[in-house]
Formats: sequence, structure tokens, C-alpha cells
Amino acid sequence: MKKLLVFIIILVVGFTVSWYLDIWHKPVEQIEELIGQNYHDAHKIYFHTDPDKHYKLNINSDLNEFDGGILNEKEILTDSIIHVYTWNYTTHKKTIWVGKTKKMKTQIIDAIRISNDVEF
Repeated sequence: MKKLLVFIIILVVGFTVSWYLDIWHKPVEQIEELIGQNYHDAHKIYFHTDPDKHYKLNINSDLNEFDGGILNEKEILTDSIIHVYTWNYTTHKKTIWVGKTKKMKTQIIDAIRISNDVEF
């Protein structure tokens, strides 16, 4: 019985440490399943809450390193204004860039998951 209890404690501690240290994810990962989706659908299905941060940017202006990745998708955009939404979690953040395209008015053109210790 003691061995089983010790084993369970080790499993719980191991799971908690791996979750806290976020070892199952890279520091920056693209969220492939969101790219190309409608923002409103993703908001309801994937995020369930309002974003912690929202700002707009013009893709034709000088972009910082963090927002610069959306330049790869510039050709699909029909408007230069991009909405950037960020959700904060305990160990990471999720950020999406939403723009107007020929397919839809609020298409997610990029989405990433970022560990809290990553700086741009």
C-alpha cells in the first residue's frame, strides 16, 4: 500500500511540475487549427472568454518583431487594418491576428502560443 501511495504522489508531483514548467510545448508555437478560421467561431468554440488584450495595427506601417510575422499573409488581405487579440493563461499566452480577406471579414490569418518567459 505504501508503494502505491508513493507512486501516486510521484505521478501527481511529476504531472504538476511538467504542467507548471510547460515542458510539452515549444516557447513559441503556431496554432494551426485556428489559422483560416472565422474569429467569431473560434472565439466561441476555442477561447470561450473575451481576450485580455486587443489592439489594431496597419499592415502597411512599420511593424515590431512580434507583429511582423503577419507580413507573410499580406497577399490574402483585402484591408490593411489587422486586429490583434491576446488571451493570458498561467504559463502562456495565445495571440491571433484577424483581418479582412476575400473569404471572410474576420479571418484568423495567424495564431501563436507563447510561453510567458519569451520576450520579443
